[in-house]
Amino acid sequence: MPKIKYQFDSKTLTFKKVKLVWKQIFQRILFFILVTGISAIAINLIYSSIYKMPKVLMLEDVSEFLLSKYDGLNERMIDVDLVIKDMQQRDDHFYRSIFELEPIPPSVREAGFGGTNRYLEFEGYINSDVLIETFKKVDKLSKKIYVQSKSFDTVIELARNKEKMIACIPAIQPVALKDFNRISDYYGSRSDPFTGKRTMHHGMDFTGAEGSDIFVTGDGVVVEVGYSFYGYGNRVLVDHGYGYKTLYAHLQKISVDEGQKVKRGEVIGTLGNTGRSTGAHLHYEVKLYNKAKNPINYYFNDISSEEYELMVVACSKKRNPMD
Repeated sequence: MPKIKYQFDSKTLTFKKVKLVWKQIFQRILFFILVTGISAIAINLIYSSIYKMPKVLMLEDVSEFLLSKYDGLNERMIDVDLVIKDMQQRDDHFYRSIFELEPIPPSVREAGFGGTNRYLEFEGYINSDVLIETFKKVDKLSKKIYVQSKSFDTVIELARNKEKMIACIPAIQPVALKDFNRISDYYGSRSDPFTGKRTMHHGMDFTGAEGSDIFVTGDGVVVEVGYSFYGYGNRVLVDHGYGYKTLYAHLQKISVDEGQKVKRGEVIGTLGNTGRSTGAHLHYEVKLYNKAKNPINYYFNDISSEEYELMVVACSKKRNPMD
């Protein structure tokens, strides 16, 4: 039975039933719910601070497991990066040097990714820094591998066309010359014959009789035929491909036209004394990717090792006439 409450009336000296109005009933129910809710929250907080829920424990275990795997993954990426660096070293200093290709600049190999933040979606989470750093390393490795693969593609293509490339590389003397004392000037710094000032001489000068044949030193295409009174006089520029070009200057006569294909040993003109010249001679230059190279290193198909040594000796005497 429901509890009935009584209240003593001092005037009548009797007990009267206590009747609650709806407002009082509602206040009591609300107070009960409020006290019960606060107590439940307090008990839950105290319990969770001492004991962890199974799901929380499972998530923490998964998080620790993933972090350990990320650490292992980062260590493996360090090992992969070392392997890639070794490949880059061999590529720059061995594979590419065989075909006289310039090493790939570090600025290209180590180039990052510009633009917007690529890792914005990973921010705002627990251990976001670990996740972002891992993805950065993966992206850097991917870029390095891509650059290296493109370099290997170039080397492989050159290797497949090795026979054609060998025919195109300048490899003989541009004149029929065995007396290396007839080489009037070599590649390097010298006194200008007109001004006396020290200037860089980007080629080799071969003296001889006017009208002597001039030979193209490798297969290629004639890309320029011209004349300049104060410069090279009659000149021929040949593009051999693979980054090589050769220049023949001060010619008496030119025997080829622009756009004409030429074969190594083919006569392209005759030795002369045109342009800014002090006597009959051929000025000869070798360029690789538009950078002047010492022609003395490009006669390996034409002279023996002994003759090469004689040429080097003759060069040293020209540069040091007191020896």
